[in-house]
Amino acid sequence: MATASQGGARGALAGRVACVVAAALVGCCCGGCTWVTYLGTDLRGSELGRTYYVGGAGTFGHVGTLDVPQGLRRAGYEGSIEVFGWQSIVGGTLRDQMHRERNLQQAQRLAERIQDYLQRYPGRHVNIIALSAGTGIATWAVELLPADTRVGTVVFLASSLSNTYDLSGLLRRVDECLYNFYSPDDPVLRYAVPLAGSVDRRTFNPAVAGLIGLAEPGEASLETARLYRQRVRNMPYRRQYRDYGYRGMHTDAVSADFVEHVIAPLLKFTSVDEDDEEAAAEP
Repeated sequence: MATASQGGARGALAGRVACVVAAALVGCCCGGCTWVTYLGTDLRGSELGRTYYVGGAGTFGHVGTLDVPQGLRRAGYEGSIEVFGWQSIVGGTLRDQMHRERNLQQAQRLAERIQDYLQRYPGRHVNIIALSAGTGIATWAVELLPADTRVGTVVFLASSLSNTYDLSGLLRRVDECLYNFYSPDDPVLRYAVPLAGSVDRRTFNPAVAGLIGLAEPGEASLETARLYRQRVRNMPYRRQYRDYGYRGMHTDAVSADFVEHVIAPLLKFTSVDEDDEEAAAEP
């Protein structure tokens, strides 16, 4: 039988747990439930590079939080992985898709995290994988980086950006390529996004990058046209992707198998051997 002191201790513990849960719920409601997505973050290997995963809008935007890191690790990726939380809970999916001002604030947060990482680990490769509305956050974050700050590879999955959004600001800061995986059968992009508008706020426009691929903006300059030719790679849906769990729907491109076999080989990262060689070359 529990003593009075044991009962009091248990009551105090329960009270503390309740306070923590209540604080978490308040944080979700007031500041956005972004903490959920950090569950997939794995900072092992930070000295070897970093890949950021930026999920999509709303509660369902958290899909990939665990699968993307798992797929990267299974593929042998040795750098660190940060799942960047930006989604809100008040207003949910529509707010995340439509609130441009807040999204730019979240992009600023991501840009600052990238800069902080590169200041601590200069010369390391930074990659970004982004889903749906998260491609807008990723785009604006890279645009906000100083001109001399570089990222390695960027991967768009089911992007809800307008397909002719001017990506020249991003492309100038990309060393490798921007890979845009798209599917004309994506029901969310085909039926919902034209009503809500693209994440860059073009309404009633079915031409989004995740549905038909990226294209140069109208009246593109010679420099912009060159950047698109050199660094944009449109990746249309292929039937063989079904073997890895991607069937052309809105979120299944973040399956661990697809990340392992298709996405991870596209990323630029420093291996252990390369890291040792660089260290040996330093005076």
